Amino acid sequence: MQKKCFLLLLTLSVFLISCSNSSDTLSFESMNTFMTIKSFGKNSKQANLLAQKEILNLENLISTTNPKSEVYILNHMENPKLQVNALTKDILTYALKTAEKTDGALNPALYPITSAWGFTNENYRIPDDKEISELLKLTDYSKISINENLVSMPKDFMIDLGAVGKGYAGDLAILILKSQGINSAILDLGGNIQTLGKKADGTNWSIGIKNPWGRNVIAGLQISDKAVITSGGYERYFTVNDQNYIHVFDGKTGKPAQNDITSISIITEKGLYGDALSTALFVMGKEKALEYWRKNKNSPDGAFDMIIISTDKKITYTAGLENNIQILADFLTVEKAN
Repeated sequence: MQKKCFLLLLTLSVFLISCSNSSDTLSFESMNTFMTIKSFGKNSKQANLLAQKEILNLENLISTTNPKSEVYILNHMENPKLQVNALTKDILTYALKTAEKTDGALNPALYPITSAWGFTNENYRIPDDKEISELLKLTDYSKISINENLVSMPKDFMIDLGAVGKGYAGDLAILILKSQGINSAILDLGGNIQTLGKKADGTNWSIGIKNPWGRNVIAGLQISDKAVITSGGYERYFTVNDQNYIHVFDGKTGKPAQNDITSISIITEKGLYGDALSTALFVMGKEKALEYWRKNKNSPDGAFDMIIISTDKKITYTAGLENNIQILADFLTVEKAN
């Protein structure tokens, strides 16, 4: 009897281990990028499909190019005023609050500017200063109002939530995965990395920070239940007369941001928060970004840390990462910000 009991328990143990280690990986295209969700658990396949559905639903609400999306409809109305879905309201509300908090470093009303430069259709051009000056009159985010679910804005204003869309999509996907009993997953949403829990073996996820000047990894992070979201000008840009014009814009000048940051990675619990900060702090430049971190690193929005790779090939990381970061590139000067 004792032997049979032992065999039964052993079989059950193997079964439980097998179930807990089951996983599913789902890859698809959304928000003009390639996305992958890998989750662990007995319901991982169904959970991934539901998470994908939620991401695609958000895209269909906030796309600037889909004629059926709420953002597209609002942008093309003669008198822009529209009752929107709760998700559209939430992400736009967050973007506007962040715009106010960062003095416009993140600006969801820049679509007229980015369109003029060709970043919406890849017909790149350099508008003259007079055209930019006229278009900047259409980018005052403070003139966009939200009353319950009614969004209103002046004629010819246009919004673009691309700077925060993938971060919000990741948060929504994580909620779906949790609701399906998944407690271990990793999402790669076009370079936005979000993790749920730890790896299936109980260890932290290992995340690499890309070298802006090469294909190797410049730093490694050990994280769990975190988002790692990077903004940089080295992947999407066009070149005229040996000068690169990147896709991240300074809302005050109406031109691509030009400062001492090559890339910035935000590490925080919420993807939406990280996405918003990665754009805003990139636009600010290194010193203002560090100043913002010192004032807001433990704000009600949540704690965050960051890694800045500057144009002089110096890497700066904030103090909260000290025990979780490994610098992998010898040619950089390394400093820790307190």
